[in-house]
This record gives sequence, structure tokens and C-alpha cells, in this order.
Amino acid sequence: MKIIFGVFIVFIFILLLLFAAPNILQFIGRKQVPEMTAEKAQKLFETAGGIDEINHEAKALFDKLGTNDWTFLYPEDLTNSPAIFFLYSNLKSYSGREYSGTRVAIWPEHGRHLEIRFGNHWAGKEIFVFDSSSTNTFDSPSNWYPIPWFQISSNIFVSK
Repeated sequence: MKIIFGVFIVFIFILLLLFAAPNILQFIGRKQVPEMTAEKAQKLFETAGGIDEINHEAKALFDKLGTNDWTFLYPEDLTNSPAIFFLYSNLKSYSGREYSGTRVAIWPEHGRHLEIRFGNHWAGKEIFVFDSSSTNTFDSPSNWYPIPWFQISSNIFVSK
């Protein structure tokens, strides 16, 4: 009886490996996310409607949703923010495949800001859009965030 049970467990394990292997292999090699450059980011913002439009929509979201707690935003929350929705939609497949890790959120840390995270589970990148009417404490991103950043405007930072 113990032998039959052991064979059954091994059989189930092999079946799981066979069915899970393609999904696991699909993610191997997907750890790299293409580098975001200032030129790519500028083009992305211009195509979305421009930095002024992104700032206008971000301010409307800050005013509507508040700033004391972090808040995840869903596509339905962005119906009145077409430029931000455009960024979100285009960044979902930035690493060559659509990942569920792409998100838009409002964070109060380091000065209230809108964060658009993109890439994949292993190698995420972010765009931070700080409230242009409040204090920005993101002066030196490399001091608290280990990845290199560049600045698009006085209140917008993008990770490479």
C-alpha cells in the first residue's frame, strides 16, 4: 500500500511539473526589462498629451482621492484621466509581455505622488509624478531607492 501511495505521489508531482514547466520557462529570461531612457520617456509623455496634462490629471486625482493613505487606482478610476490611462496602458506591455504587476497608485511617502509601476515581478520600473503644489522630498532618489533615476520635469522622475 505504501508503494502504491508513493508511486501516486511521484506521478502527481511529475504531472504538475509537466503542466507547470511551460509557464515557469515562459518567465525565465523575462527578468530583464528594457532600459527606459529620457528620450523614450519624453516621447511617451508627449504622446500621452504632455507633461502639463499629466500634472493636471494627477492634481485632479490627488484632490479627489486625498493624500493621507496610499490608494491603488484601477482603470475605472482613470476614466477622467485619459493621459494617465494612456501611460498605464502603454506601460503594461513595456517588457514585451503584459504583466499584472503594472499599477497606478497614490503614495504619501516622500511627498504625495502618483506612481505608475511597470515591467515585471522581477524587474519593475516606476514613474513618479509628484503633486506640483506640494513639497517634493524626492531630491536624491539614489539615496533611498537603489535604481538609477532621471528627471523629466521638476516633479516627474522615471527609473531607468
